[in-house]
Amino acid sequence: MKTLYRYAIIRFRPFAETEEFANIGVIALDLTHRLIDYRIAPKRFARVRHFFDDKGYAAYAGAIDLLRLELGRVSEFLPSFGEWDAEATFRDIIARRESSIRFSEPRIAQADLNLTAFVEGLYARFVRRDFSTDTPEVELTRDIRHALRRRHLDFFKSVKIDDELMSISFPLAHRGDRLRAIRPLAFTQKSPMAMVDYAAHWRKRLDYLLDRQRITPHDILIATQGPTSDAEPAAHHAYQLASEELRALPFTVVPGEVAGDVNDAIIAFAQASIGRTPLGT
Repeated sequence: MKTLYRYAIIRFRPFAETEEFANIGVIALDLTHRLIDYRIAPKRFARVRHFFDDKGYAAYAGAIDLLRLELGRVSEFLPSFGEWDAEATFRDIIARRESSIRFSEPRIAQADLNLTAFVEGLYARFVRRDFSTDTPEVELTRDIRHALRRRHLDFFKSVKIDDELMSISFPLAHRGDRLRAIRPLAFTQKSPMAMVDYAAHWRKRLDYLLDRQRITPHDILIATQGPTSDAEPAAHHAYQLASEELRALPFTVVPGEVAGDVNDAIIAFAQASIGRTPLGT
């Protein structure tokens, strides 16, 4: 039996004059069981930093703390008050307010899902942007490129190495006296075996370039992205095996993002590649 839901998208709009916003969460009301649930992006959320400047990102941290406090009280305490008016409470939560947190107009949907699963699906669609045609690897590459540009490390361009047997592209590379490159690799394939195979695929390609002396040890940084936290244990085990496979190469292997922000180790590698300290650090 389908459940009827009312939901809204939570948005962060730090500058009223521009009216630009970023989706940072979702909230939903189960109209049958009179329950409210929500999910909010992490406090360190790379896409907010990339979309707005440092001033806007600093405001996000405080706004998200207040929002968590407010919504936490609603979900924890109000359902215990007997015949509480869930719809009125939902309307009050999403009402227009004079703050950087805004809610979309409420929408209605039916689904064969419980409330938690329904909220997770909304979050994937509107915040994680699972509807995007871009792959996780393309998104990771974009996030890293934006982080480098913010620090005026915009020397990294796409470079293709053409060889008699194969052509291999590095989307973030800098040619000085030798090639220095960042190679994002996302291990979000549907099966654990596909993750392990993808790591072996790239180890073989990079080993080949090493043997041909087209790249040199320690001049490539591999930035990885693993499965989501709610993925099956087998997927996380496969990601561990894939990471071990890549660490057999003479390159640094690091997670692409830490706590929702581009890994500082990537910034440090880029800075060392051009021999200067990036601005804004």
